[in-house]
Amino acid sequence: MSDKLLKRARQQQYMENQILITGANGFLGRTILSKLQVAGFSVLATDVGDVCSVLNTIYRKADITQPAEIKPLVENITTVMHVAGLAHVFNQDASTGEKFYKINEVGTKNVAAAAAAAGVRHFVLISSVSVYGPYTDEPYDEKRSCKPIGPYAQSKYNAELRATEIAQKSGMALTIFRLATLYGEGDPGNVGRLISAIDRGRFFWVGNGSNRKSLLYKGDAARAVMAVVQRPASGVNTFNISAPPCTMREIVDSIGDALGKHPFPVRLPASLALLMGRCLSKMPDRRLAGLNQTVKKWLADDVYDTRRFEESYGFQTRTSLQDGLKREVDWYKNIKRKP
Repeated sequence: MSDKLLKRARQQQYMENQILITGANGFLGRTILSKLQVAGFSVLATDVGDVCSVLNTIYRKADITQPAEIKPLVENITTVMHVAGLAHVFNQDASTGEKFYKINEVGTKNVAAAAAAAGVRHFVLISSVSVYGPYTDEPYDEKRSCKPIGPYAQSKYNAELRATEIAQKSGMALTIFRLATLYGEGDPGNVGRLISAIDRGRFFWVGNGSNRKSLLYKGDAARAVMAVVQRPASGVNTFNISAPPCTMREIVDSIGDALGKHPFPVRLPASLALLMGRCLSKMPDRRLAGLNQTVKKWLADDVYDTRRFEESYGFQTRTSLQDGLKREVDWYKNIKRKP
């Protein structure tokens, strides 16, 4: 087949693949939506906002916690990308757990059930490596048993279970992406907070920075999603997605280089930090309750085996740690300059 005919066949395939993306205004949702548009897919976007943040998009406002609002969206849809979810709640209160449950677990169940009932062929669920637990003792693969800790991780794992139950019962193909910590322009999460802390002179070293972490640039996460949309597999498939692991020292140094801010002279030994974390977590102040876990997570490894997806789809991340962090820091600087 000539290149011209092949291109025409692909365009026809894309037009026939009617895609619904939830969470279209979110950090990752916007990135995926933009790539879908560039590739020429026919896309319907939805979120809770009144308008879509990506231009030239067919958009319908809907709340995934309300089944009646989801049902009309999945009519004539062949692929659902369920990106919507609640994350990055740093000041949690007594109601936070219920919010995670309602949005992440019940919301996923609602969308998956509506999709299956409408005859959707492929459901893509964005999940998180947090389902394994807060840290790893070796590179975890998809066969590792999940031990989620905390309301967010538990809600993401339960969302996987609800979607799997529906997919297996209906025969709908399901792809679950367990993404490593995302970062990039517009980052509302932990890397963004670290950049702000370093920029404002509020960062100090805990430990020596030799422990390894897994990060994933948002553009590479979107590329992984695009790969399964273009070549979906049957049944239920779960994939870890991450860039190669890096040390905390590499992360902090790359941010410091991009900000032009070095050095960070204050250093707290790991053993002392762990002792302080245990003691302070026992105090009645709720703000200190999770300090011990936070310190342990900072000092621990957080590494995942991504070979299953790489071998299945010939996938490799393209954005280096230094380039990705520089892009985020440049975005951060531009935001600071705005009045």
